Amino acid sequence: MSQESSNYNQAEQPVVSNNQGEGAEDVTEADLARIETQANTNAFSRAIAVMILMCVPGVLGHYLDTLLGTQFFILVGFVFGMIVAIWGLLYVSRIADATSKRNRELKRKMKSRDDLSPK
Repeated sequence: MSQESSNYNQAEQPVVSNNQGEGAEDVTEADLARIETQANTNAFSRAIAVMILMCVPGVLGHYLDTLLGTQFFILVGFVFGMIVAIWGLLYVSRIADATSKRNRELKRKMKSRDDLSPK
């Protein structure tokens, strides 16, 4: 076995084993790193989505104001955008909290496995 394939096999060794029957998962160091990177990427994309939710209704209101010759749709649009953005932030924070709890649980299981392994 070459050194490269040996390193690959060591990197993919299960860190946490959930031996509770069917559907059990093994979590590796690479899986934890992937989960953390994915969580950061998801947080960034959700923040961008909330900013879009905040601005698009105001821009549409401005478009309606120029189309109809009025001056209040922009205000209505931005107020509506703020309400939708606050709702979006609450939704995003619930999802981020659930993801964070899952990641903490995986790290806790990994630490308890490392504490129990022979040295």
